[in-house]
Amino acid sequence: MSDRRPPIQIRTIRVEVHQLGEHELEVTGRLLDERPGARTMWFGIRDDGAVHDMSLTVRVRHPGLVITAATPDMTAHPYTLCRDALPPLQQLVGLSVAQGFTRAVNERFGRQHGCAHLTALVHAMGPAIRQGAGAAFRDESALPRAERDLWFIDTCQAWRADGSLADRMRAGDLAAIRALSVRKPTD
Repeated sequence: MSDRRPPIQIRTIRVEVHQLGEHELEVTGRLLDERPGARTMWFGIRDDGAVHDMSLTVRVRHPGLVITAATPDMTAHPYTLCRDALPPLQQLVGLSVAQGFTRAVNERFGRQHGCAHLTALVHAMGPAIRQGAGAAFRDESALPRAERDLWFIDTCQAWRADGSLADRMRAGDLAAIRALSVRKPTD
């Protein structure tokens, strides 16, 4: 923060994952764009705070991570036409977060096909669903038992397929993985 001026735009995305049952998650994402302080916006319209306040709740079935329900909402938006982007989000139902999710979302809601803000929210929800499913449905204290448990390979540079973490995971070398962790082992 170079000059300590107050921010003119703040975007907050929050995703909460809850386990509903033995094979189901409920995931709620919220995107909030705020403009602190009253200021004149486009076309002389005054804006006093939230420009966008949008949420999406999905139900996800495990193990395929298939979305079974989608409930979107907008409590703050700049134009009356913005809410037209809500009904198409039903196209999420039937999609799997496990593979090809970002591409499928972009094809259905990218650019002129949807709302850029809701699309950003859905993109942020994908990894949270994967991580939440791991926490809910897998014993994270044990090494992955099958290739399907290695879903996180190639999701970031640290877990790239040809990297040291992935090599150690495939070898079952838990001690070496712990040695690379910035967190202290609990045992």
